[in-house]
Amino acid sequence: MACVFKRKDSWWIDYYYQGVRHRQKIGPKRKAEEALTQIRTKIASGDYLPPDSRSSVHGVVTFAEFALDEFLPWSEMQHAQSHHDRLCFALSKHLYPVFGGLALSEITIKQIEDYKGARRRARNRGGKPVSEATVNRELCALKVVLKKAVTWGKLEVSPAASVKTYKESPSAPRLLELQEIQGLLDEAPQHLRALVSVVVHAGLRSAEIYRLQWRDIDWKAGELTVASRRGGHTKSYKSRRIPMGTQLVEDLRRHPRSLKSLYVFCNSEGEPYRSVRRSLKAAAARAGIEDFIGLHQLRHAFCSHCQMQGIDPRTVQGWMGHKDITTTLRYAHVSPDHEKAAIQRLRYDTRHQLDTSIHS
Repeated sequence: MACVFKRKDSWWIDYYYQGVRHRQKIGPKRKAEEALTQIRTKIASGDYLPPDSRSSVHGVVTFAEFALDEFLPWSEMQHAQSHHDRLCFALSKHLYPVFGGLALSEITIKQIEDYKGARRRARNRGGKPVSEATVNRELCALKVVLKKAVTWGKLEVSPAASVKTYKESPSAPRLLELQEIQGLLDEAPQHLRALVSVVVHAGLRSAEIYRLQWRDIDWKAGELTVASRRGGHTKSYKSRRIPMGTQLVEDLRRHPRSLKSLYVFCNSEGEPYRSVRRSLKAAAARAGIEDFIGLHQLRHAFCSHCQMQGIDPRTVQGWMGHKDITTTLRYAHVSPDHEKAAIQRLRYDTRHQLDTSIHS
């Protein structure tokens, strides 16, 4: 793994070549990024010649060194691939440039608080302010690395331990009505219909959908298994079984099967899908759904409509793979039509009771 990081007033590059670690002081960040890109290109083409002498920092373990050499190899073995990838992204994109060149013992609470504030004031590529949730994910990555440094005797106390994350108040996504969900299914192209059906009829997470294999579908029993396997664990690290309704069975049977792959949802090369964002957005537009919808919103709709139609929350909790029932109940938003129908059942008059007593 290679990275660009800042130490004091200069930017450095850190990379491996033929098992040897190289660290070079470059200067401005842009030049460091360009230098690392050139080195990667030369290594790939076989034209790279390493410098005879290299700048290095001796006698201390920097944040980048610890993360690259010790933490991430451990994380890759201990965490689900998706979680590990998120840690790698947060470290390489945001944390290495700020803390990478600092010795673990040099990182202070004030520096972390400054980073927290700077990230909250920053804007993303779309020009919108970086959300509290995004900053919190980065802080959590920093916290877990430094906590592990303490556990392994590299630090006495983690400077991130006392830094609080932001309070998050995410707005609930708009609940799709039944007719909107059916319209989306009708407008979904062949390669997408069964995938959408798996979400709205079984409530799978996006990562669980992309890892779904044909062997996980039991046609005879009429159920599918969300399997937790090595290299592809579920969020709870537990497998779960979900019964399939008639519509889901029909959609899966009609779904084309690739002879090159074990995966249900895969491309022409047999590789599992990574994203269906564009196809889903186009299908939603054809169905007249103006707001952007994602797979998580469809999962939200499955959870809510199950409970609105009288399915016990504990049963829904098992299907959703929630560890706590409160998470399931938090998803139990109701549609306006359901609320209107429910309020009509509320009565305060007792005339029918009086009539009953008179006739008796």
